Amino acid sequence: MTKQSGSDLVPSELKTQTLPNGYKVTYRNDCELEVIYDDIFRKNVYFFEANTSEPFIIDCGGHIGLAVLYFKSLYPRARILSFEPNPETFALLQKNISENDLRGVEALNMALTRDGNEGAILYVGENFLRAWDSTDTIEPNLWVNMQEYRGIPVQSTRLSSYINKRVDFLKLDIEGAEVAVVDELNGKISAVAALTLEYHQNPTNLAQGKLQKIIEKLSQSGFRYEIFHEAEPVDLHQLPNDSVYQLIVRATR
Repeated sequence: MTKQSGSDLVPSELKTQTLPNGYKVTYRNDCELEVIYDDIFRKNVYFFEANTSEPFIIDCGGHIGLAVLYFKSLYPRARILSFEPNPETFALLQKNISENDLRGVEALNMALTRDGNEGAILYVGENFLRAWDSTDTIEPNLWVNMQEYRGIPVQSTRLSSYINKRVDFLKLDIEGAEVAVVDELNGKISAVAALTLEYHQNPTNLAQGKLQKIIEKLSQSGFRYEIFHEAEPVDLHQLPNDSVYQLIVRATR
């Protein structure tokens, strides 16, 4: 990536870089950008094959829009619906959509919950400029350092309200809310052709068997799935012994 401008992490002096494919991205945190770029563009964690040149993609956890840029690089005519709950991050998502002149992209400043439009508390890093806002969560016990987060009220909605036709690809990177959202979809999940979700194991999720619930839901809904830990495929009986780790679950029909 080629840096075009930048300074210390000051709100009025956000950084901008040009990606190898020509897209420009405005952001705050250098390390966070590099890690997310590596996952999305180099490791291709969200790659999928569509049977149309205009796939409908739902991007849950839009962050600053790197996944949107990736999807548009795969399918320039894709129609994308992106959800991002953090108002500050959402502003960057909108900026990156606008500055790259992306067409067919709609961004909504809302969290996804089981309860719909009752609103939610989003936990964000206390140090707004240095925190990784990709770790924002509505789960109050997701991280071991939750004392470094503060809660802000955000708007919320149900994902099922937005699935009224075929969804060619569903991305779920919503920091601990994946189980509730998948469960909330109910019959609507039958409209989804493929999905990739990020799963966060922690003591609470482990005790409640949340990973098994996700896998059961996907299997019952007719998906074939693969589980990846640190980019390597694993079976359910090969999961790490640690109480905290991250997995990628890919599901196709």
